[in-house]
Amino acid sequence: MKALFIIFFLLNPLINCFSQSSIDDYRKCVSENYYINNYTESIYYLGKIIEINPKDSSAYNDRGFIKELLNDIPGAIEDYTLQINIDTTFADSYFFRAMAKGKILDFKGAIIDYQKTILYEPNNADAHFFMGVAKFQLNDVNGAILDYNDAISLNNNKHELYYNRAQAYEQLNNYKVALADYSKAIEIDATIADYFLKRSQLKMKMHKKKSAKLDFDTYKTFPKS
Repeated sequence: MKALFIIFFLLNPLINCFSQSSIDDYRKCVSENYYINNYTESIYYLGKIIEINPKDSSAYNDRGFIKELLNDIPGAIEDYTLQINIDTTFADSYFFRAMAKGKILDFKGAIIDYQKTILYEPNNADAHFFMGVAKFQLNDVNGAILDYNDAISLNNNKHELYYNRAQAYEQLNNYKVALADYSKAIEIDATIADYFLKRSQLKMKMHKKKSAKLDFDTYKTFPKS
């Protein structure tokens, strides 16, 4: 994904934000407050930028991102929508809005936005993956697997892709393929306790008791959170 538009002006001294009136100065004020976690002030100065230039799409993107940090998900979705209205082909805006919709369990709306993301950025593996997650939440397990397949074809080194696909295959009682995916997830990252637990549980379903015990014993070696 593209980086957030906020830029921290490291070489510039702190400025008096209350006496500024230009977009560049307001952006500095946004950054200075953002990097000290003063998100409310950042939102205020982004509003000032928008007052000067209502077509500044990056300001809506930044404000939406910061509203998410404040758990104002409806406000974030509104800002991402305003950005999309300005630039209807910017893939990241749809992706950010889809992620926000997922947070409020609007999975159908999220899927529509992931599809838009993929339309403008076909090789976005994250969009394919999270669209699969949304479909899984809606019990479209086969659809989720297809999306996980697409994500893996674009990036085959992410353990969570195999883990999620394993869960989908397990739900379809395709234990052999699920086991292979759990094992692949562990091969990529063997530091996640739940992977060993899930594989152990699956092996018990498959009557592989000795192997299941080995995984469960490994699971028990992890510190409890």
